[in-house]
Amino acid sequence: MKTFFLFFSFLIFSLSFGQTKKGKATPKTTVIKEIPLEERIITIKSDPDGDATLSEEPEPAYLKEKENENTIYNTAGIEVQPEFPGGNTKLFSFISKNFEYSEDMKENELRGKVIVSFVVEKDGSLSNLKVIRSIGYGTDNEAMRVVTKMPKWLPGEQNGKKVRCSYLIPITINAAKQ
Repeated sequence: MKTFFLFFSFLIFSLSFGQTKKGKATPKTTVIKEIPLEERIITIKSDPDGDATLSEEPEPAYLKEKENENTIYNTAGIEVQPEFPGGNTKLFSFISKNFEYSEDMKENELRGKVIVSFVVEKDGSLSNLKVIRSIGYGTDNEAMRVVTKMPKWLPGEQNGKKVRCSYLIPITINAAKQ
């Protein structure tokens, strides 16, 4: 989207400030305040002669904040990723200590992975819990129970602000060794 916006801006800029028709004077402009590109709203207006004019206005702050308020970021494109207190080692230790194998799981020597997705909120709480992949025998219910028992996480950050971030956890099941 940024690439398209930059290309479109370049196209409009070159059309607006390219060669002018004979007899028309090129207006002089004075830069009063420079606003970063990502904070601008560009408006294109055309007059009856077909000439396009470009006007730029800063994006209202309330729109920007409202958009960022509910955005759920992916962990791949975020500056500071959300983290379980103590890191991944403590996370998988927590899961192994709290995951309880049922008699059904043990009898069938169940093996595989259950994948749970959730959103780490700005305050570190977890929401939107879903089992993405289950291997049956009640593993999805047990995985959800364990994830809901987790303490608050350290939230993700983007541009120095805490943000909502999606996260996936693979839980390895090996009931054969139980």
